[in-house]
Amino acid sequence: MESIEYKPTTELNTKTEQSTLKNEKIKKEKIDYNLESNSIKFDNNLVEKLYKNLKSNFEIDFELSHLNNALNGIKMSELKNGKIFEKEMLFENFNCECYDKITISYSENRFLLDIYEEFFEKELDWCPESSYRYSFKIVNKTISDLKLDFMAG
Repeated sequence: MESIEYKPTTELNTKTEQSTLKNEKIKKEKIDYNLESNSIKFDNNLVEKLYKNLKSNFEIDFELSHLNNALNGIKMSELKNGKIFEKEMLFENFNCECYDKITISYSENRFLLDIYEEFFEKELDWCPESSYRYSFKIVNKTISDLKLDFMAG
C-alpha cells in the first residue's frame, strides 16, 4: 500500500495570504490596545509615580494623599473626551478657610494638572494664593515628559 503525505490545511501558499494574516493580526492588536487604553484609570500606583516625579523635580506643598484623593479612579478616556475633574481640599493639616484645588484635564496629547493653593497666614485676614500647571504624558502606564508649564503667585 502506498503512503500518502498530508499537508496541513492552514499552510499558506502565497505571500499575499501571509501578508493578509499579518495585517489582520496588527489590526487586532491595535483594537486590543485601544480597548485597554480606554479602560486605564489613575490608580494608586500611577498616582504614586506622578507624585514621586513631581516631588523629585519640583518643590510641592501637598502630600501623596491629596493627589490620590483628587485623581484615583479617573478614567483616561473621560479626560481625552474633554471631561475635567476638580477636587477642593485643604493641604494644611488643620481647619482653616484657605482651600486648595487640584484639577486634571487633557489637551494636545498631554495631561494637565493644575494646582491652586491658598496659604494660611495667621497675621493676614486673607489667604495668599499661588497656581501651578504641570503637564505630562503617560506611556506604558508610566509618567513621562513631566513639565512645569506655568506658575503664578
